[in-house]
Amino acid sequence: MFDLIILGGGPGGYELAYNASKKGLKTAIIEKSRFGGTCVTVGCIPSKAFLHAEKVFSEAKEGRDIGINLNSITFDQKQLVKYKDQKVAFLTQAAEMKVKRSGAKIYKGFGKIIPSSKAQDFKISIDDKEIIQSKNLVIATGSEILYPPIKGLNKNDVNVIDSTKALALLELPKKLVIMGGGVIGLELGTFFAGIGSEVSIVELASKIAGPFDREISVKLQQELEKNKNIKFLLGHKIIEILKNEAILIDQNDKKINLPFDKILVAAGRKPQIEGFGLEDIKVYIERGAIVTDENLKTNIPGLYAIGDVNGKSMLAHTAYREGEVVLENILGNKIKIDYDKIPSVIYCTPEVGEIGLNEEKARGLGIEIKVKKIPMLYSGRFVIESGNLTGKNFDGLLKIVLKKDTEEIIGISLLGNYSSEIINLASILITRRYNPKYLKDVVFAHPTVGEIIKTAIIE
Repeated sequence: MFDLIILGGGPGGYELAYNASKKGLKTAIIEKSRFGGTCVTVGCIPSKAFLHAEKVFSEAKEGRDIGINLNSITFDQKQLVKYKDQKVAFLTQAAEMKVKRSGAKIYKGFGKIIPSSKAQDFKISIDDKEIIQSKNLVIATGSEILYPPIKGLNKNDVNVIDSTKALALLELPKKLVIMGGGVIGLELGTFFAGIGSEVSIVELASKIAGPFDREISVKLQQELEKNKNIKFLLGHKIIEILKNEAILIDQNDKKINLPFDKILVAAGRKPQIEGFGLEDIKVYIERGAIVTDENLKTNIPGLYAIGDVNGKSMLAHTAYREGEVVLENILGNKIKIDYDKIPSVIYCTPEVGEIGLNEEKARGLGIEIKVKKIPMLYSGRFVIESGNLTGKNFDGLLKIVLKKDTEEIIGISLLGNYSSEIINLASILITRRYNPKYLKDVVFAHPTVGEIIKTAIIE
């Protein structure tokens, strides 16, 4: 009998297995494929290899501005895929070894719940061959790519790709249409456009970047149009896919034909809940996701769900935090998850980062706020380094949202490279509910881009 069984070896699962075992819980984890889940194997980590390659390539092309003159620059997509695969293999092995070192028991195979008449007596069948039991069970089975029901959209069509297939392409498409202007579409769009593809992004909403700050989303779009030559079709809906052409309608129902060599489906992901026996024990499911409370508990005592499978926040670091919350609750410490304290990043060029309530969200909640904002150009390092990464006149943006009465920092949004690193400082400020007056005594290293947060506060 185990104290804890974890179904799924993605970021939330393997970190929880490691931490639980270290805390003295007899722990087992079941994974049918490689450790690391979507993030490490086909998501956020391999996509960063692509984005890093695009950034280096673009810098090299613009190197003459800083005295670097190269006669010929070529891009080898096959070598990039090889490099990506090598790094992914290393990281998946590292994740598995981390779990092994903790003492947790690893089972390779497909785990399915067997109904039990006893409370907190979870039985899991592994490939219908072996059965293990536990007092507590965590579902961490991740998510899968969402293919919307569009006429003619066939995921088996050679010209139809998704993020997984895009990160394995050995040849670059001349014309790429991307369905979706969220994080996945923007990051992969940045890569393909930067390497030389003609990229069009079709988005049903009136803005890109989903829930990110509207002003920053608009500036990001302008920069990607100007510097990456990406074409955006906002307020448009794809209604049919032909062999090499997408049929769109705009807000006035006017039809548009958009040719492509490849069409990339980036319409989001959906929780992976089928086949694990959840329905046999009557786990509550809403909108295709496992229902969890602020402790990550389900309606079944002893059963928790973390990561993409609960549909709350499909980010690897959210899964990490959810795993921490679950472990503390199993150990008797009643802590809660706070999704407003989870940072989000888009790793395109320029980068976008956000945590807490942005201006639009805060006003929508009726909170009286004041907003401090300054361009990233206030940072000398940003001025020096951003010239050959973004447009020559790109100024970036930092927005800090404060409660009007207490001046507590409740939201930070950034646009500009290094946002993915600065957001960690922002996360501390939001989580610890900092009042700006305390920052005035903090000394930031100079020149850094991160010091712009203090600059904005005292401006």
